[in-house]
Amino acid sequence: MRDELRDSAVYARLAADEADNGAKGLLLMLSATERNHAREWRSLLGGHARGMRASFLLEAKILEMRIVRRLFGIAFVVKYLERHEKEGLKRYKAALGDQSLTSGERKHIHKIIEDDAGYERTLIRQAEAYRGELVYSQSIILGLNDGLVEVLALVAGIAVVATSSFMVVALGLLAGISGTLSMTGGVYLSARSEDLVMAKPARDRAKPRKEAAYTGFWYFVGALVPVLPFMLGLQGLVGDLLAMLLVGAALAIASSIIAIMSGTSIRKRAVEMVAISLGAALVTIAIGALARRYFGFTL
Repeated sequence: MRDELRDSAVYARLAADEADNGAKGLLLMLSATERNHAREWRSLLGGHARGMRASFLLEAKILEMRIVRRLFGIAFVVKYLERHEKEGLKRYKAALGDQSLTSGERKHIHKIIEDDAGYERTLIRQAEAYRGELVYSQSIILGLNDGLVEVLALVAGIAVVATSSFMVVALGLLAGISGTLSMTGGVYLSARSEDLVMAKPARDRAKPRKEAAYTGFWYFVGALVPVLPFMLGLQGLVGDLLAMLLVGAALAIASSIIAIMSGTSIRKRAVEMVAISLGAALVTIAIGALARRYFGFTL
C-alpha cells in the first residue's frame, strides 16, 4: 500500500508542474488510479493498514523526478513510467504465487494487474507521440558519455607523466573544449544530413541546432568530471583513482538512463559501460608509466 500512496503523490506533483496537456492528463489518471488501489488495500487490510502512509523518502523521490523531468524532458519521464509500470506488473504477478493470500486479496491484485496492463499500453502510445523529443535525451547521454570516457582516458595517461596538476588540467580542458566543438559540429551535420536523406514523420524529427547544442554542452560537462580531481591539486595515481571513481559513478547514472530509454537491463548496461571506460583508462596509465620509466618522458 505504501508504494501506491507514494506513486500517487509523485504523479500528482509531477502533474501540477506539467505544461503539456497530454502528459498532465496521463499523470493525473495514474495518480487517481494508484490512490484508488491504496484505498482498496486499506479496506482489505483493515487494522493492519492503520498509520500506513507514503514513505518518508517521498519528498526525495518527488525531487528526483522533478529534476529528471527538467533535465531530460517529458519523453524520458514517460519512458521511465512505462518501465515502472512493467516492474509493478511483475511484482503483482509474482505475489499471486503466495498461498496465504485471501480470495479478496487475490481479486484485488488481479484488478491492479488489469489496470496496470491498460496503463502500460497507454504509456507505450504516449511514448510514441514523444519520440521526437526523446532525441534530445539521447543527445544528452551521448555527449555526457563521450566526454567522460574520452577525457578520462586522456588525463589518466597524462597524470602519470605530468610533473604538476596544472599540466593535467590544461591538457584535459583543451581536450574537452576541442571535443565539444567537434561533437557539436558533427552532430549538427549528421542531423541535417539525416533530415535531407530520410523523410521522417514530423513527430520523429529533432531540431539539428538544439540536438547539437545538447550534445556539445553535456560533452563538456562530462569532460570536466575526470579533470576535477586535478583542479583540486591532486597528482599522479591518486588523482587518477579519484577521477576513475567519479567517472564510474557518472557512467553508472548514464547507463541507468540509457537502460530506461532502451528497455534493457540497468545492471548489465552499467557494468559494460564502466568496465570499458575504466579499462581504457588503465591502458593509458600503463602506457604513460612505461613511457616515463623506460624513456624518461615527462610533461
